[in-house]
Amino acid sequence: MIEINLLPSGGPRRPAAARRERAVGLPTAGADPRVIALAGAALLVVALGGFEFWRQGAHRTELTAQIERERQDSLRLARTIALMKSLESRRDTIEQKMAVIRSVDGRRYLWPHLMDEISRAVPPYTWLTKVSAEAQAAAPAPAAPAAGAAPAAGDSSKKTAAADSGKAALPPAPPPPNFNVEGNAATTQALTRFMKNLEASPFIRDVALVTSEQTASEGRTYLKFTLEARWEQPDSTLVETVPVVPVQ
Repeated sequence: MIEINLLPSGGPRRPAAARRERAVGLPTAGADPRVIALAGAALLVVALGGFEFWRQGAHRTELTAQIERERQDSLRLARTIALMKSLESRRDTIEQKMAVIRSVDGRRYLWPHLMDEISRAVPPYTWLTKVSAEAQAAAPAPAAPAAGAAPAAGDSSKKTAAADSGKAALPPAPPPPNFNVEGNAATTQALTRFMKNLEASPFIRDVALVTSEQTASEGRTYLKFTLEARWEQPDSTLVETVPVVPVQ
């Protein structure tokens, strides 16, 4: 059989070698694939760690800002509470002072009431010579706080305690006054009737006979007496008030 060689010049080549020469070569790594996988896993872990660190830092910054805002709110609330306590202390002090003023003002017409009630209680054949008030023992003044007990400038609790001590230092309301009535009565019955009339008054209580002496003058005999009594605060329904200045 006759064979014709159509290949280029050169001897015949093996088919396998020719296919390897014609195939396109791909780059291959010289390392083990497991090493490459471990390196990729390490890069992934580093990336995840960096992202978590960034996220925690942002969260920490947000928490720090929130804590600062809460601290500022707490300071403002503390100042507001201190101001409210100071205002309440001043209000209590003013209320106590107003109570003392009202008590004094309520007794402004005490003696006119007493004189009116005494004059109404005088029966026939009785005349008065003197009406006087007994001397009242002055209430002891409260002790002043010690100099070392002064509160610190920024201590609100000590300021409140000092305000409470200031409220306690207010003078108490004066007690009901005692008074004496001196006069003459023609008979014992007239004196007894006068004492009963005084006891019946809603403004007078504790009427007591201090002295009773029979006296003669210008051929007449009569009783010279001294009574002791106390002012009593009447029920508000028994007191009628009218304006001092007429309303136009």
